[in-house]
Amino acid sequence: MSSSPYSIAALKRSTMHFLSGKIVSALLTFVILLLLVRLLPVKEFGVYITLAVGMELAVIITAAGLPFTLARFLPEFRLYASGETITHFVRQIFILISIFLAAGTLLLFTAMPWLLQALDIEQYTNIARLYLLVLLIEGLSNHLRLNALSPLLQQGQAQISQIARNLTLLLLLIIASVQGAVHLHHVVLAEIMASIAGGALAVRGLIRHLHGLRDLPGDAEWKPPTWSEKWHVARHMYFSYLVTLGSGPQLFTFFIQRFLGAEATALFGFMRRLFEMGYMYLPATLLAELLRPKLVASYVGKGGMTELARNANLMGKISLFVLMPVLSFTWLTGNELLSLLSGDKFTNSGHYLAALLLALIPLSQRTILESVAMTCNKSQFCTLASFLTIVALPVGYLLLEAGYGLWSVIIAMCTAQIIFNFTVNTALVHSTSYRVDITGFFKLMAAGLMSYILAQLVAQQFALPAHGLLGLFTLATLAGIFYLLSVYFLKPFRKDELDRMVHLIKHKISVK
Repeated sequence: MSSSPYSIAALKRSTMHFLSGKIVSALLTFVILLLLVRLLPVKEFGVYITLAVGMELAVIITAAGLPFTLARFLPEFRLYASGETITHFVRQIFILISIFLAAGTLLLFTAMPWLLQALDIEQYTNIARLYLLVLLIEGLSNHLRLNALSPLLQQGQAQISQIARNLTLLLLLIIASVQGAVHLHHVVLAEIMASIAGGALAVRGLIRHLHGLRDLPGDAEWKPPTWSEKWHVARHMYFSYLVTLGSGPQLFTFFIQRFLGAEATALFGFMRRLFEMGYMYLPATLLAELLRPKLVASYVGKGGMTELARNANLMGKISLFVLMPVLSFTWLTGNELLSLLSGDKFTNSGHYLAALLLALIPLSQRTILESVAMTCNKSQFCTLASFLTIVALPVGYLLLEAGYGLWSVIIAMCTAQIIFNFTVNTALVHSTSYRVDITGFFKLMAAGLMSYILAQLVAQQFALPAHGLLGLFTLATLAGIFYLLSVYFLKPFRKDELDRMVHLIKHKISVK
């Protein structure tokens, strides 16, 4: 049995912790979203979405690319460094992250009145300043969970922290709703207390794990990466993300608030939260947190680019396999689904949700392409691709000015993701031996399209209703059956890929 911290046994153990925690966390997050959209007035929900987006931007900008340094080098430190060196590396990075985040928080506190005036919500200045505590506490907590505990395969500790945070928030919101009407300041106070609870557990988990590594001897022949190498990864990935923000939903949320008002922001924010839940729980995203350390370990070991490409293609196809029936179901039931989830606050807008979810196709593959580029030290390709996606910003702005409303943002977001994937994939193909299984990906998309067409025809032929939970369940079942049949006949997975999945989950799959 391998003693590697990234052995199959360690990976499976971490996977079990991760998936079990993610299921609970996903349910809590979903319930919190539905509760918030029902408790808050539409305008305050729109303002809440704007504040949450601002926090996302601030966390990304103030991190200075250091999370990518941890993602790339922490698995290597865990494989070869002594326990003392690992602890020193983690402490060093998090001191820098904390300093940058605190400085950014102070700057925002000063600039808050001007920023909110530009968004025409200056009456919420005091609440926005209070929300900066969420930025500081939750920002550091997220860095601990995603960028320290996850690369060390400590998913149990990371998920306990996240569940504690979500559970505390849910309980506080329920208590507030029982006491009377819930407003934005109640939600912000609840988020502060929830972030403190989750952050404390994350700190405790990391300290305990690093303390357990204190006697690790390390490999005497291994040379730790220099700060020049660390900053090389951080710099390229950081600027890539900064430029990407120009074509991402965060900046477009501010545009919607400015051009269309808080009500449109509330609708887009709610749809975006559903979009992000779909993205976060796709296999490509779920497995990225788990398998990125394994990808790095295999690449710096004996596997090289061949093994990296095989794993990346398999992750991408599994992700698309899960995504396509969801898209088919959303196109079938968009209006009813969105109305039901929002408590009838957003009606006749399902076409927006269905179109927005199409951006998940390239976005799910982008996660994998970024991991491949970062692992093989080609992160500069991500920077180049991000600069090209900036064209989506003027496209979205001009469409908004022309009166196309939310379609402007959806078109711009889809365009940006396609440009990024095409650029990075082309650069990797020309500079490495990495290759994408284009045929397999197109077969999966064709299966999704076929399931939608067939389910739509059957629903129209037999006048199947799309109303209520029973109607939604019926159409979901119909779309799922047609999708599985389409996949069976098109066979997008190769025999060796199915064999690898069988080996991983130890479950027999028959192939003809």
